[in-house]
Amino acid sequence: MNRRYFIAAILCFCLSWACWAAYAWNGSYLDQDGVLHEQFGFIPLGWFFGVGGLILLMLAWVRRK
Repeated sequence: MNRRYFIAAILCFCLSWACWAAYAWNGSYLDQDGVLHEQFGFIPLGWFFGVGGLILLMLAWVRRK
């Protein structure tokens, strides 16, 4: 495997996990007016890094020596 792509893929997977963990840790709540507050931005970021990690892992596999 190409080492650069493999390390970048592992980094993306770690960032994806961190985004999902941050979303779960922050949680969501309703304020007194009934408005939902949540850190919605972590969900698409988690998916983005996860898919990016898969693409980089495939590139590392294709470009192996």
